[in-house]
Amino acid sequence: METMREEKQNKRGEPWALGSVFGYVSAEILDRVAVAHADPLVGPFVRGLPSLVLGIVLVAKNHTLAQLRRSSSLYVGRRAILSLLLAGVLSTLGLFAYYFAMQIGGVVITVPVLQTYAMWGTLIAWFFLGERIHPLALAGVGLLCIGLAALSWGQLRGQPISPHWYWAVPLTLFTALTYGISGVLWRDSQLRGAHQSTAILLQFIASESVALLGLAVMGKVHLIVASGGRNLAALLSSGVLSGIIAIYCLFTALRLMAVARVFAFSSLNPIVAALFAHLFLHEYLSLPMLAGVLLVSIGITLTQIFKPKEEVQA
Repeated sequence: METMREEKQNKRGEPWALGSVFGYVSAEILDRVAVAHADPLVGPFVRGLPSLVLGIVLVAKNHTLAQLRRSSSLYVGRRAILSLLLAGVLSTLGLFAYYFAMQIGGVVITVPVLQTYAMWGTLIAWFFLGERIHPLALAGVGLLCIGLAALSWGQLRGQPISPHWYWAVPLTLFTALTYGISGVLWRDSQLRGAHQSTAILLQFIASESVALLGLAVMGKVHLIVASGGRNLAALLSSGVLSGIIAIYCLFTALRLMAVARVFAFSSLNPIVAALFAHLFLHEYLSLPMLAGVLLVSIGITLTQIFKPKEEVQA
């Protein structure tokens, strides 16, 4: 009976896991559509607005604002708060690089490289949080590197979006690194008692502040309005799809399925994104590039599935 119940839960969880994949992929396609015509500097601020609103709503719903008051018995502490604020700052700096990478490299190059954040997160968690690494997870890191090399080699022989496409690789690696560090900071804060709603609110307060500050320093705040309704709509939709819909699907899937199975579905992101970009945006995708994307996906699967079962739960 217990086995049958688990099988039914898995079947209910699979559509939610797939929903998170299509949510993220749709957001990435919209990001590319927007930066093809709008300044990439606008992207982080506009995309983060839906997540900031979500954080405000969740804190109000869960009554967790007291976690930020030093006088409250629910106060999570200075380190947890600083970890979340730093996560917001770093991830936003990474977003700036991501949008420039999207503009010059397109989805086919940017998204598979971006998914290496799973590798960075695993390595950083091992170093800072003392989480163990399974040998097969290390094999996944090797496959990720081989896949990225194959992807770059295929693009060298193909038809890149711009003559400077190769800059998309280091730019996106920087984004992936910031995402990996931010994930570790997020986990550290939750292990110290920060509620998910508090974490979202703090991270996106910091994120939106940095994004707006970046526009102000560059003297481009006016571009928020000047970007055009279509581009702003694409960026806002991207924020809703990735920051609300995909996240909701992901957490629902995690509630109904084993973590390893959910991460296995998540590794489909690079493949689906590359195929969608080829079909709908007409980005170049050769067999060597597709093979590189597949290796990246397999590498992601190995680094995520083979995590220690005895991890401390936040």
